[in-house]
Amino acid sequence: MFLKLLLVAIILYFIYRAFGGKISIPKKSTNKEKEIEENTLVECSKCGVYITYKEAIKKDGKIYCNECA
Repeated sequence: MFLKLLLVAIILYFIYRAFGGKISIPKKSTNKEKEIEENTLVECSKCGVYITYKEAIKKDGKIYCNECA
């Protein structure tokens, strides 16, 4: 049993090396900035006005409009 496990591990290692070690498991993005497109409307944290994401000013993890920033 142990030998089979060792053999599978060795085979997987060589497959990994064959791809140049560039195999990665996709991770869920927790960064909201990557998920939000530029033309998406977002709400100012202070006054509640809706502005596009590319016009918004980001400070301390919050989004502000030009007047509130």
